[in-house]
Amino acid sequence: MRKFKFNMESVSKIYFIDNPYPNGHKIETFSWSGRIDEYGSIWFDFHLKTENYYADDEENSEEENEDLSDWDSKIVWGNYHACILSSNYWGEEKGIRIDKPGEKLDFDTVIKNDLFSNDLPSEKHFDDDNLAFNMYLLGHDSCAGHHIRFLKTGDHQYDITWTGKIALTYAGDEEFSHDFKVQIFNVEFEGFHYPKTWSLEKATEIFKARLSNFEDYEFIDLNPKSNKREYKLDKLK
Repeated sequence: MRKFKFNMESVSKIYFIDNPYPNGHKIETFSWSGRIDEYGSIWFDFHLKTENYYADDEENSEEENEDLSDWDSKIVWGNYHACILSSNYWGEEKGIRIDKPGEKLDFDTVIKNDLFSNDLPSEKHFDDDNLAFNMYLLGHDSCAGHHIRFLKTGDHQYDITWTGKIALTYAGDEEFSHDFKVQIFNVEFEGFHYPKTWSLEKATEIFKARLSNFEDYEFIDLNPKSNKREYKLDKLK
């Protein structure tokens, strides 16, 4: 998982539209990886964690208007400290499926197109298990309707723009009435993981059958100093 070093030109941030912090929140860690599941379906996983909401705030919010909504209150935001938005942090296999049944996956074709989670509930009452991501924002809230766009900036680096909708379900509000926007700069794809129950030979066989241009990938040992072998499949660099 990548920890960002910030510079003045390109600071990766998440913006919660119309919250008390219009300049956004710096992203402390970000991860973009892939995963093939037991059934051979292929997914993208994303994970981010912000700095504390109030990290760059020098204004005193102790005398805040008591009638403010949770979304508008710096005191409320401060009580929850930081955001985690993730498809894999809490262990559930969520994410966005990127393959099509019966077709080999071409990585370069996937990232040339926008990704959509297509999980925005059509009814007020919904099950978080059906959403592509989990979110800790003002408590354990809900997010859906994700739209992710990639822009290649180097041999293996990309800028990512990611938008979506938020429902403050921790406070009992199931309406996706809030919006967020993420801007990530110069991030690298971290490779495809596969089920730990698979042998390297089985993973090789299945990846060959499911990925185009398999020769452009290599298996990377995740724990070279350990006696226990565990690998991921990554693009040749």
